[in-house]
Amino acid sequence: MKRSTLALFILAAFAHSGPVHAGVTTADIENDARTTGDVLSWGMGTEGQRYSPLTKINTKNVKRLVPAWSYSYGGEKQRGQEAQPLVVGGKMFITASYSRIFALDTKTGRKLWSYEHRLPEGIMPCCDVINRGAAVYDNLVIYATLDAQLVALDQNTGKVVWKEKIDDYQAGYSSSAAPIIAKGLVLTGVSGGEFGIIGRVEARDAKTGKMVWVRPTIEGHMGYKFDESGNKVDNGISGTTNASWQGDLWKTGGAATWLGGTFDAKTGLAYFGTGNPAPWNSHLRPGDNLYSCSTVAIDVATGQIKWHFQGTPNDGWDYDGTNE
Repeated sequence: MKRSTLALFILAAFAHSGPVHAGVTTADIENDARTTGDVLSWGMGTEGQRYSPLTKINTKNVKRLVPAWSYSYGGEKQRGQEAQPLVVGGKMFITASYSRIFALDTKTGRKLWSYEHRLPEGIMPCCDVINRGAAVYDNLVIYATLDAQLVALDQNTGKVVWKEKIDDYQAGYSSSAAPIIAKGLVLTGVSGGEFGIIGRVEARDAKTGKMVWVRPTIEGHMGYKFDESGNKVDNGISGTTNASWQGDLWKTGGAATWLGGTFDAKTGLAYFGTGNPAPWNSHLRPGDNLYSCSTVAIDVATGQIKWHFQGTPNDGWDYDGTNE
């Protein structure tokens, strides 16, 4: 992906306001791929198909598109830009490098507000300081940060509504993927497979940030559900300890869910790809090393892995399998 783009260009044919939302609902999100006045999910719908039914722009007239406005994120923090904008009720929400987010007027490009997450010293993002986007639900816009936190802001003011820690950045955890919303839950993954972290998918109540379940993506690690008081409830083990990992390497096995996931409302399953196992030297970890370099299908209602497919057993080439 080209990482030199420092400004966001909006084409004239797209610079229109969508309908004003009282609050983004589950139904709105599940219909995102079929509605044309807004963009509510990374991938233009939780299934990630990136397809628009609009026909006004086509192969014959696309060459006539010209920029209507541009917006520069400015300052010395201009680095890689990998986020897809979200559009809600005439507002555009776009994340930027160093865990920043901007709200813009879609017609004019005027900044409505911005929020810059305060990052501590010593963060360890393996692959630049980028962010891949946000999620919207109700009156919130939610995004993850390089120090492994999840922040929910008021769409109108940019004020923090809730903030939750995903994990310890000093242990190698970070997060840059766009969250997705599924049945009122915000689903996030983790980054840091190069630093001995444990990949996982988390589900939180999108309105409050309260944890609902967590599902590790390294075989042998326990998954949990959480009750209304925040207490862990045993939710089973994602496979048998040492079945595909020998010794203790499963304890720091990688398989980061660093690109984020997709969700199919018809099946109720979220699909996340996982990254490389750790350490990179595959001779140290004989076996398939599940669920690294895999696609896992997770029941959003329970947090259980329903099936998996591993593209590269015992990966020794850093191929990853994060194809969402």
